Amino acid sequence: MFEMLAHPAVSGLLMMSIIGGLAYKAHFLDISGLIAAFVTGFTIWYTGGPAAFAIILFFFISAGVATKYKYKAKVKKNVAQEGKGKRSWVNVFGSGIIPMIFSVAMYIAAMVPDLVAAGWPFFLFGGYVGSVATTSADTLASEIGVFSKSKPRLITNLRRKVPGGTIGAVSLLGEGVAIAAGLIIGVIALGFAVLAPTWIPGLVTAENVVVSEYVLFLIPLSVLAAFIGCNIDSLLGAVLQNRFVCEICGAVTDKEFHCDYETKYVGGFKSFTNMHVNLGSSVLGATLGIILGAGLFVWILGGLFFWIAASSSN
Repeated sequence: MFEMLAHPAVSGLLMMSIIGGLAYKAHFLDISGLIAAFVTGFTIWYTGGPAAFAIILFFFISAGVATKYKYKAKVKKNVAQEGKGKRSWVNVFGSGIIPMIFSVAMYIAAMVPDLVAAGWPFFLFGGYVGSVATTSADTLASEIGVFSKSKPRLITNLRRKVPGGTIGAVSLLGEGVAIAAGLIIGVIALGFAVLAPTWIPGLVTAENVVVSEYVLFLIPLSVLAAFIGCNIDSLLGAVLQNRFVCEICGAVTDKEFHCDYETKYVGGFKSFTNMHVNLGSSVLGATLGIILGAGLFVWILGGLFFWIAASSSN
């Protein structure tokens, strides 16, 4: 009986049935979102294992709680998640499809000796962490950052203050939340690395030796991917996403109605929605994770410094 329950397919079905039921009861998801979350969560549990699942579970729970946080106040600010805070399959797959792909890739890479020898299972795990860290940071920064006491600034020109809810706007509170999200994910990964290293792909060699430098990468990898990936999301939104201006409050938004009035289309690609922004930033966050997992921190830090200097000089 215990052996049957320990099988990843059986345990995954039980786990997702319980979590999915609780999430639906808490109104985190609608029916379509529940189905999408079940598929995503089960796949990650089966292919990525408990460590990868714990990381995506943090995102899932924190995103649901943050979305519900002061929801009525967000409605008044016209920045609340649609559908009374319930996320649909579009939201779930927009956030979870890239981590799910990386989880499957880790599973496959771990079965190919040449890829294992080259370190690819861990590099792909770095991509997985980078993707989830980016998505978590962006979601939490968006849901909590709207309550920043200081006026947000435009990501493409940090000297320019803009109304809350503006596409591409960033705030000190939001940036702090993004870093905190990355730190928590990094701590979760580090906890598994210390207590159950075999659950992190590529961390333990064929000689049963833990690769210590990989352990040291986990927290910096997660924090940097969260911070940079979150800001890349804002940058993509400011440059490419369809944008509408509210002629009542002046906010630049992706909503066709704001302050109970129809907004005016002002730029971006009409077919490039927030879902495309999320997918794009998730892919770039995963790419950052792979690079950081390979230990190439100097290139990422150099690029970050250049972006801050260039944006601040506008």
